[in-house]
Amino acid sequence: MEEFWVPFLRALSAVDADMAVNIEHEDQEFGQVEGLRLAAENLLDAAARAGV
Repeated sequence: MEEFWVPFLRALSAVDADMAVNIEHEDQEFGQVEGLRLAAENLLDAAARAGV
């Protein structure tokens, strides 16, 4: 998934470095907390790689 999120976060940062990114968890295979945790970890890892 990071192959999508890293360039996406870089593009958002280029437009507005203070722009928020919201997580919408709709995957029924994970509970609410687990799904949000996984999504947040993925997004934070991508943000670190993107340098934002």
